[in-house]
Amino acid sequence: MKKTMTIIAIAIAVGIATFSALQFNTKVTPNITVQAAAPFFGDACKNVKFSVKNQHNSGGRIEIREVQYFNKANGKWQTEQVSNKEAAQGATVTTTGDDLRDSEGEQITKVKFKYKYLPTGRGANWSDEIVSNEFVPSSPVCNAGRTYGTFTLVR
Repeated sequence: MKKTMTIIAIAIAVGIATFSALQFNTKVTPNITVQAAAPFFGDACKNVKFSVKNQHNSGGRIEIREVQYFNKANGKWQTEQVSNKEAAQGATVTTTGDDLRDSEGEQITKVKFKYKYLPTGRGANWSDEIVSNEFVPSSPVCNAGRTYGTFTLVR
C-alpha cells in the first residue's frame, strides 16, 4: 500500500510540474491566408486578324460579316463581328483586328465566316447571310498580333 501511495504521489507531482510548465495563451488568433482562385480562362488574344480570299462561285463580291472561331481550351465557338470588309472576285480582304476573349496562348482549331455575296449581272442583289465551311488553321496557337489565313471562300 505504501508503494502504491508513493507511485500516486509521484504521478501527481509529475502531472502538476508538467501542467505548470505549460503556458496558456487565452487570446487565440487564427492564421488564415485567403487567395483568389485562378481564373478558369485566360486573357484576350489581342489584335487578331483573319485573311479571306474571294473565290466564290458566284463570281461576284463578298462581304464578311462575322468570324466564328472554336477555342479548344473552353470547347466553345466564339464570335467576332466584322463590318465593311468586302472583296471583289479574286481579291483578299483582312479584318482590322479583334481581341479574341479567353484565347491568348490557346488553340483556335476551327474558323468559319458569316458572309453575303453579290452575284454578277444587272440587277443582282446581295444574298442572305451564309456561314462558310470550317477552315482548320495550320498553326492554331493564338498570340497577339496574329493573322489567321488566308482562307479561300469558294461557295
